[in-house]
Amino acid sequence: MHEQIHMIRLRTADMTGKEKVSYIANYYWYHILGLAALVFFPVFLAVHVAGAAEKTEFTCVLVNQAIDYERDNSLGESLADWLGLKASLVDVDSNYNISYGDIQLTGINESSYEKFFFKWNNNELDAVILPESFYEYCKELGGTFRNLEEFDTGTLPLYENDGAAAGVLIEGSGLQSMLPNETGEELILVFPESADRADYCQEFLDFIMNMS
Repeated sequence: MHEQIHMIRLRTADMTGKEKVSYIANYYWYHILGLAALVFFPVFLAVHVAGAAEKTEFTCVLVNQAIDYERDNSLGESLADWLGLKASLVDVDSNYNISYGDIQLTGINESSYEKFFFKWNNNELDAVILPESFYEYCKELGGTFRNLEEFDTGTLPLYENDGAAAGVLIEGSGLQSMLPNETGEELILVFPESADRADYCQEFLDFIMNMS
């Protein structure tokens, strides 16, 4: 490298500043590119590894509820503490106002629909709090949910569908005070069957029972 720098200095000794820049760009661009790769690749790798290490462990989304980030963060931090996880590893997000079927909302972010089902298809939704009509809509699209009979639900008020315990009714649970229901229909906590953290689902139920 020192020898190459010396050669560049000799060859550009009589050039103007503009000519030197043009000469180096034309004849040594691949050296510059290689050096940039050596400098930035370790940085990229470190950021990528750090990001992977911070993968969310539990995600709960709230569909068609008031978007309230302060409430979301408070609930997420309390749940993370209950689960014994860092707050950054638990995501509670109410930014999911969605139009579907006969339910057509105004002034919403239309991308929330795609975001919701993208996360579902990627098995990134562990828990969903949603109106009953959206629960039925998801089922019509082929969505499946865990049967709560596989969990300990204690005295939580349950929502039944097709003769089975399909979810927890928010009304009458410890979450009711945090989620004023303005949909005019039942608000339900359900667990998509695609999620693979059944242990955290049970812990979430225990967390809610402890709030009651």
